[in-house]
Amino acid sequence: MSGSTTTIDARPVVVIEFGNEIPPRSFDPVLPPELYENRLRIDPLRYPQLAEQVPDLAAQARHWAAEISAAGSPRAVFAYCSAAELATLLVDELPGSGIALIVFDPAVPGPGTPQELLLDLALGMDDTLAPSEVPDITGLPASEALRLASSFLRSLVTRAAPDLDDEIAAELTEGQRAWLGFTLSAAAERSAQPKLGRVVLSTDSEWAEADACSVHRTELNVRDLFGTPAVTPLVAELLSAPAAEEALGEEEPCSRTS
Repeated sequence: MSGSTTTIDARPVVVIEFGNEIPPRSFDPVLPPELYENRLRIDPLRYPQLAEQVPDLAAQARHWAAEISAAGSPRAVFAYCSAAELATLLVDELPGSGIALIVFDPAVPGPGTPQELLLDLALGMDDTLAPSEVPDITGLPASEALRLASSFLRSLVTRAAPDLDDEIAAELTEGQRAWLGFTLSAAAERSAQPKLGRVVLSTDSEWAEADACSVHRTELNVRDLFGTPAVTPLVAELLSAPAAEEALGEEEPCSRTS
């Protein structure tokens, strides 16, 4: 008796999500349910000593590739926003083939983004601040920018509690300083936009066709894009594409085939 069988791809998927983002965004409502139990979550802000230094994105990608290597080669890497470029570098570091890169609402921070973030963080800690009180870190070397910003954020804590120990002030601001460390690394000067895999966009986002293997524009706002399964059928379709591309023998497939 003859018949056909369907091979199930049991490899894990990697999701890159910022753990202390407010409001939080997650791929959990978006992924096909069969992937839930076999996903690996990376929080870029958990990179060691990120609140104290500004490692380049390539070093961060190598670190995360080593962290997840025990689980074998993943089926796909999912990322969003400013983690887009980190995701491209992570895919390059991972062993195996056919790794799809799927990015929602990608963004590449510019030179002024760390200053904008510092202002937001500072006002979140003290809404009585005038913007002129926040130090300008734009144009400074990344390590100096983080040092200056970190000192200022700690000063906001000790201003409210003058007797607070410096180590406690550092602990209380670690999350904010890690955000700055990552944003400074992601805002580093580059010669060209990163080339992404498959891009999925909410209504308020944009990405050039030339800078991705494919761009899929939805009619969903960012809340519905991340908070509902509306794009789950599209995600399932994109996950099946790498195998099809390899079968067709494309010269530059959107999945990693080295």
